[in-house]
Amino acid sequence: MTITLSKVVNELLSKVKITHEHAIVFKDIVSIDGFYSESLVRIVTHAHKDHLYGLRDSIRKNPLIAMTKATYDILTALGYRIPKEKTFTLNYNQEFKIGDLTLSLHKAKHIVGAAQVLAVDNDGSRLVYTGDFKLPSTPILDSDLLVIEATYGNPEHVRPFKYEVESLFIDLVKSGLPHGPVYVFGYHGKLQEAMEILRSGGIDAPFIAPRKVYDVTLAAIKHGLNVEGLYYDKTLEAEEIMRSKWYVYFAHINSPKRNYYHRVSSLSIILTGWEFKEPLRRLNNKTYIVALSDHADFEQLLEYVEESKPKVVVTDASREGSAHILAKEIRKRLSIPAIALP
Repeated sequence: MTITLSKVVNELLSKVKITHEHAIVFKDIVSIDGFYSESLVRIVTHAHKDHLYGLRDSIRKNPLIAMTKATYDILTALGYRIPKEKTFTLNYNQEFKIGDLTLSLHKAKHIVGAAQVLAVDNDGSRLVYTGDFKLPSTPILDSDLLVIEATYGNPEHVRPFKYEVESLFIDLVKSGLPHGPVYVFGYHGKLQEAMEILRSGGIDAPFIAPRKVYDVTLAAIKHGLNVEGLYYDKTLEAEEIMRSKWYVYFAHINSPKRNYYHRVSSLSIILTGWEFKEPLRRLNNKTYIVALSDHADFEQLLEYVEESKPKVVVTDASREGSAHILAKEIRKRLSIPAIALP
C-alpha cells in the first residue's frame, strides 16, 4: 500500500531513524536505547536488557551517557560501569541542550527510573520517544513526531482485567504462605513492582532474594520503592528465616536454579505480560502464571497516541512486539500517519 505524506510529515520524519542496532536516533545527535556511533549523547530510558543494546560500545565511543539517577544506580547494581566523566544523570523534567535539540526526560510508569524522552528542535517541533510505559500514571506528552513502543501493538493484546490483577496476586500469595515458602519469578523491575504490591497488600512475610535481585531492589528503594523486610539469601539471618519456611523468595525468571526453586516452594508464581485471557492461570498443582504487565496494552497505546496529538507516529519495530500492526491500526482508527521503523 502506498502512503502519501505531507511536506510537514516528511520534514518531521527526516529528523528520526531507528537502526537495526535498536537505536532511536534524533537528528543524528541523540541515540536512545541503542548504540549509534555518531551521536553526541546516548540516552538510556531504563535498565531492561532490550533497551541496553550496545551500551558498552556507547560507553567507549559516545561522549555522554544520560539517564535518570535511579537508572544509573540500577545499572551499577547490574554490573555496568560507566566512567564518571561520561555519566550524565538527570531529574525528570530537567532540560539540557545539545546541538539543535533541547532534551528532557519525563516519567514513565514501567520500572523505577524509567523515562520518556522529549527533544524540542530549534524550529519548535516536539519529538517524543515513549520508551516502555503503561497507563495510567505515565504523563502523555504533546508531540509533533511520536515514536512509540509496540510490545502489545496487536488488537488482540487487550487485558479486560487490567485493574484486578494486583489484588488477585496478593490473595494468591496469602493462600500459599501457610503451606510453605512462595517463590516469585520475573524480570528485574517487575520483581520490585511485585514486592511493593505485596507489601501494600498486607503481606508481612520476610522477602528473600539472590544477590542481583537484592542489589537492584536496594537501588530502587533508594529512589522511592516502598519495600521493607528484604534479606540477601546468603546471610545468616536469611538462612534462619528460610528454615522457618515462612517467606517470599524473588528470583529472576532466567535463573539457572529455577528448577531447584520450584522443588522447594509450596507455591511458584511466574509474572508475565503475555497473558490476555485471564489474570491467573494454573499450570500445575503448585505453579501459577500471574498476568502482571509493565507495558501498555493495545487500548492504552492508542490512548497515548490520541491524546499526544502527533502529526506523525513511528512505531518501534526494532524490538519484540507488533509495530507494523500497530502502525496500520493507528492509520485506520485515528487517521494519523504512522509507519513502523526500521
